[in-house]
Amino acid sequence: MFQRDNKRKVDIRILPLIDVIFFLLVFFMLFTTFRATPAGLDIDLPQAETVTEQEQKQLTINISAQGQIYLEDEELTIAALQSRVANVINEDPEAVIIIEADREVFYDKIVEVMDTVRQVGAHRLALAAEEKVEEQ
Repeated sequence: MFQRDNKRKVDIRILPLIDVIFFLLVFFMLFTTFRATPAGLDIDLPQAETVTEQEQKQLTINISAQGQIYLEDEELTIAALQSRVANVINEDPEAVIIIEADREVFYDKIVEVMDTVRQVGAHRLALAAEEKVEEQ
């Protein structure tokens, strides 16, 4: 006889959904633009085809394009670098010292750091490079 229309209409509230999607979009845009570099430095490493990963205990020395020396997020002078590396070598004489120098750094600055490190007994040195990617 009488037909009742008790069906509820489906009501999708899209406004809260848009807020969440917008938040996620902004988050991922910001997250992908920040670069995680050691010591907050933007070091442009040279490229090489024979890059190998170091697996032993290591100490990384960063040299910025302006020639500043950093060790564990701290800017150091040559004398301070020498004493810090000496402490590491006293603990582990087989520690590998990795030097990450920007490609714009003058060669004499790299040699100065290498010489300083070798004076305190570190003989396992490595120069960091990025793996060369072939252009197609």
